[in-house]
Amino acid sequence: MQADFFTRLIATQAQGPNVSIPKDDDCLVLYVCPSCDDEHEDEDDASECCPKHIEEIYRCSICRKKHSDEADATKCCPGNARSQPMQCPICLEGADSFEIAADCCLHVHPTITAAGRARIAAAVANGIPWPQAVSTNAHH
Repeated sequence: MQADFFTRLIATQAQGPNVSIPKDDDCLVLYVCPSCDDEHEDEDDASECCPKHIEEIYRCSICRKKHSDEADATKCCPGNARSQPMQCPICLEGADSFEIAADCCLHVHPTITAAGRARIAAAVANGIPWPQAVSTNAHH
């Protein structure tokens, strides 16, 4: 008798208003997680599916060389060069290298050539203070 009940209920439900039959022009919209390619019915679920991994790198504060280990980046350049600021000695604009810092405003110096600016940058990178490096190479 129970089998008859379920059979009749299923037959009734199959023709009732609660059954959603997809139309021919309907499609299923899914959202794909960019990390694992899992499909989600909700866009927020797809964007929050996998935790985002942020890569951490270390750069030497002197030469800006990239390292995967913090200790390697710390030991990269000599310690005495760390006391010299990597910035233009005239306008104090920060720079990504001592060469860029030396070229910033010193390129208009009347007696310092490009070779002199390169020597200044090398001297400062080796720990010589900016004033001493500039005065030593003022006529080069």
